[in-house]
Amino acid sequence: MKRFVFAALLLAFFIPFLSAESSVKLLNRTVSLSWSDNVTVDSAAFSDVQAGDTIEIKYKSVKADYHKFKVYGVGSSGWQPLGYGGVSGATFMNGDLETEKNSGTVLITLTGDDAANLKKGGLIMHGYGLKVSAMTLALASAGTLTVPASQRPPKPNTEPRSISDGKTSAGPVGGPFAEHGKLHVDGASLYDSHNSKYQLYGMSTHGLAWFGDYVNKDGFKTLRDDWNSNCIRLALYPGEYNGYCNGGNQEQLKKLVCDGIDYASSLGMYVIVDWHVLSANPTQYKEAAKAFFTDITKKYGSYGNVLYEICNEPTGSDWDRVLKPYAEELIPVIRQNAPDAIVIVGTNTWSQEVDKAAKNPITAYRNVMYTLHFYADTHTQWMRDRLESAVKAGLPVFVTEFGTCDASGNGGFNADESRAWFDLMNKYSISCCNWSLCNKDETASVIKSSCKKLSGWSEGELTESGRLVRQYFRSLKK
Repeated sequence: MKRFVFAALLLAFFIPFLSAESSVKLLNRTVSLSWSDNVTVDSAAFSDVQAGDTIEIKYKSVKADYHKFKVYGVGSSGWQPLGYGGVSGATFMNGDLETEKNSGTVLITLTGDDAANLKKGGLIMHGYGLKVSAMTLALASAGTLTVPASQRPPKPNTEPRSISDGKTSAGPVGGPFAEHGKLHVDGASLYDSHNSKYQLYGMSTHGLAWFGDYVNKDGFKTLRDDWNSNCIRLALYPGEYNGYCNGGNQEQLKKLVCDGIDYASSLGMYVIVDWHVLSANPTQYKEAAKAFFTDITKKYGSYGNVLYEICNEPTGSDWDRVLKPYAEELIPVIRQNAPDAIVIVGTNTWSQEVDKAAKNPITAYRNVMYTLHFYADTHTQWMRDRLESAVKAGLPVFVTEFGTCDASGNGGFNADESRAWFDLMNKYSISCCNWSLCNKDETASVIKSSCKKLSGWSEGELTESGRLVRQYFRSLKK
């Protein structure tokens, strides 16, 4: 009799465990989410995962007005948001999860693609305004959340990213790119993959031949995380001393450009490849430009975060007779390998004559933008009026270079005129890059000449211009 009672008790003890879903605890600590720091779970935790399994996340909000997060599976096409199989306990839109309560549980049902991505590269989570105390994977499809296909949000369009050697590359991952995806031009504005107006902003390097050390991942990460920027511009001079077409080591310079693209892409930043023609007719270097952009687009043409600027500041080059025909020759070269990439075309007189381009824009190709450059102490209200008129006429303008000082780059720091420009660019969501990321002893540099650091700059190590630009970028939505 005692043996029977003991056996019954033993069976009663184990029955709940035999009938419960098998589960894996993914998070062994409480974490406060941020957009700059990622919570990761290794792929080994997902060895048995399959479609229909669920991930349960317990949270508590720490911000009253804003609490969003993202959860990704890391597959061969980069970070792919989880949630397209169905979500309970949160609103899922454009890859974002926004919690419905101040505390509670979010349940995510996995698709077959989700399961494959988690097995391949594991899980990444980040966000804002939330503290996550537990994350559990339920390894059973029976009884888990199911959502009718008609109620599921559409899955994003993802394309394989292949490079010239035939190997598959993950391309850009995480960061701003994960939020906004591939960009396109519509009318006078830049839009993200969700068809929302989008503003790129960040730093331009100085000439790569002279300040190439600033092309490094930690420096770009500082710009992304501390400066809140989403873009980097790589300035490759063709004509100046030791430039690409004037004595420079072309393979080394090209590698520096590729390194810059790779660093920016690994951080999910957008990157502009700038053929930095300065004070010259760009047709002088046209054949070299064609060869250069052919090489770069063969490798990065499928990367949705790379933009191409084909002439920085041409002079003595009439728009109708020189610059527009030049662009119409260069754009097809880029389009061979990057059919949807944005191409940015410089305008005459150091990229100031957007009014001329507005009267005769390029119509044979889409996703084309036009350059205006300003230096705030020299180019004041008269230039702002010119920009505003061009935009109102429907011209998509990108300020790929601006300075907070006079046009020489070394004098006349003007915070008030700079802020007037910031207001105008914000009004029309005009993208911009500041000149320049270096410690050259001049007003336009953002790093003091006494500072030798290549990343992690403190506010005291920045120039007046650097502090103002950092403050501006930090005020914007990434």
